[in-house]
Amino acid sequence: MLVGAAIKTGVFTALAAAPRTSDALAKELGLDKRATSIFLAALAEAGYLEPDGEPYALTKAAMKKFGDKTSRAYLGWAVLHSWRLAQRWLTLPEALATGEAVPGDRFSESVEGFVRAMDVYAWPTAEQAVNVCLTQFPRAKSVLDIGGATGTVSKVFADYGLTVTLFDIEDVVETIKDEISATFPRITPVGGDFNESIPKGPFDIVFLGNVTHIYGPDKNTALYKRVFKALAPGGLIAIQDYVRGRSPSAPLFGINMLVNTANGGTWTVDQYTEWLTAAGFSGIKLLDLAARDQQLIIAGKK
Repeated sequence: MLVGAAIKTGVFTALAAAPRTSDALAKELGLDKRATSIFLAALAEAGYLEPDGEPYALTKAAMKKFGDKTSRAYLGWAVLHSWRLAQRWLTLPEALATGEAVPGDRFSESVEGFVRAMDVYAWPTAEQAVNVCLTQFPRAKSVLDIGGATGTVSKVFADYGLTVTLFDIEDVVETIKDEISATFPRITPVGGDFNESIPKGPFDIVFLGNVTHIYGPDKNTALYKRVFKALAPGGLIAIQDYVRGRSPSAPLFGINMLVNTANGGTWTVDQYTEWLTAAGFSGIKLLDLAARDQQLIIAGKK
């Protein structure tokens, strides 16, 4: 909460630009002087500011993590996402009583904030996930990345020479399309609702990263059927998520879905197998991802 408040109020951004006294910072950001003085002292004690006192400056570690929003090392997006999730978790008693998530906005930290946070979470496993896919289908040339957000996984596929269609909702695509087109010409962002339709393909690989925990059995089965139709013969579906019974984090992440979604959750390998088989897939495999407590479910289209 301390770090989240420093990000939300602009304290870290201001101190990244130059050291400030507490009075100067309070005036610049429209904050209370006494409260700002107490807050900065707490940040210094916690190791985010240099211990010398006024004027306050970010430590090197804090500068790396919270000083530059364009840096790969920036964690501010993830912190703000966790801030929103903490607020959602406080609604758990009501969700338990009603069986439904309390209404709320998925993008309350802004669309950009949400997708940038997803990038922070997806990056550690992206290389391994792509390598698994290409090991299973080394001749693959085209990929559909469903729910691809900022294109974390798409970019790795593109670096390996594949052409990628990054498919997400219109607001997300509007947020990232200029950045993608400027640096990754092999990636084509496309907007739409994958619960209604997906690009026709045919694609050699369809990747779904942290998508199926948002939805229940009916929507997941329907989505896998759309994916099956969009795949070329011999194509591959790859699903990255927390698999219940395999991932120690899956039960708690299921609570996260309870307070945030209508029907989401974490699912067992038997459930994935049932849905994928109903969609026409075969050769189902489950692999662990080393960099994060998640799994990759692979299945093929004959």
